Amino acid sequence: MTHTFGARRLRAAAAAFGVAALLLTTAACGSGEDSAASDTPAAVNDEYTETARKLIAAGTGGMLYFEGKEADITLDKIKVYEEWSGPTTSVKPPANGKLNIIVCKIGTSCEEVGKRATAIAEKLGWSAEILDGQGTPEGYQKALATAAANKPTAVITVAIPENQVADGIAELQKAKIPVVGVSAVAEGGAVGYDAHVSSRETFQAVLATAKAVADSNGKAKVVFLWDVGYPHLVEALNASKRVLAGCTGCELLEVRERTLAQAVDPIEMQNITTSLIQKHGDNLQYILTPYGNGVESVIAAIRAAGRNDIKVLSKNAEPERLGSVAAGDQLADFGAIRGWNAYAAIDQVGRLAAGQPALPDAEQGIPATVFDKSNAPKDGAVDWNSYVNYAERYEKMWSEAR
Repeated sequence: MTHTFGARRLRAAAAAFGVAALLLTTAACGSGEDSAASDTPAAVNDEYTETARKLIAAGTGGMLYFEGKEADITLDKIKVYEEWSGPTTSVKPPANGKLNIIVCKIGTSCEEVGKRATAIAEKLGWSAEILDGQGTPEGYQKALATAAANKPTAVITVAIPENQVADGIAELQKAKIPVVGVSAVAEGGAVGYDAHVSSRETFQAVLATAKAVADSNGKAKVVFLWDVGYPHLVEALNASKRVLAGCTGCELLEVRERTLAQAVDPIEMQNITTSLIQKHGDNLQYILTPYGNGVESVIAAIRAAGRNDIKVLSKNAEPERLGSVAAGDQLADFGAIRGWNAYAAIDQVGRLAAGQPALPDAEQGIPATVFDKSNAPKDGAVDWNSYVNYAERYEKMWSEAR
């Protein structure tokens, strides 16, 4: 019988975390619009720091999940993952499906999700085409218009905010073409995606913050070098700030905003990083970023300034970043179990095509893990099925559906 879970990983994670209950109360913090530094930190909260340390130890080589809504994560809601948390029943995927997948920008982790979804679709006997959103609202709208002209069974978008493509979504829905948004949150507008799939970016960002708390023994001085152009990343920032605020000995120095276009410009990112170093001096200890794009330039600027004490954390477990972690150039990276969100997106398409309600985001069950120098692969290649054989679970569920 094929094993579904990495049993040794789970046992090690549970042992690292321990059995003690977490009795924590985290402080509230301001909105993503507030980029001012926090007040001078108070005395270290040893209990909070120890909780962060146990969580990170359990998630390094193991898996973690959370209870409740992703936007409301606090450290006490994070648990060690021990059994399948995804769906157990679904519908039979439609025959001869035609899928258009619009990724935020070719060359980013969005494209990887698109490629995985394409492979799954083709395995089901569907046709699939990836369209490039080009990283701009104009590009997103153009791609949705192309999809509408293609008349597919369904459209999947990856990391494209609802509010930037409302007209395109409405056009597709008018043609009875369902639209599934991966790495997108429901924004409450008049028009929105028919279904959502989380890539656990808020969860990953919270784990990055917990890593800074643990690594600094509850004294982290942090800059969030962040992209606030995407609602799901704003949600991630707000949750991370809330978790950092629970660390009484930590300090939020600044939220420095920048765009995806700036992130992929090496000179721009080095200039931004240099300005942060000049502004905060020796106080700057940790730089947290929302994705891997631009991190290499951040590290280059830190080296050029002779500030190897500044630690960089990113998320999404992109292969290049994991290689950097393995080399010791980056402190840590974080990843939701990759590929699971692509299966979840295809599952949502099947449900919608069958006239069934979409699965609520909270019920998709995707866990996350932690990479540091001790377990990050040098070549960046991760066997995600060694954590959870999600592919087998979904495919069996679909084959048994009536």
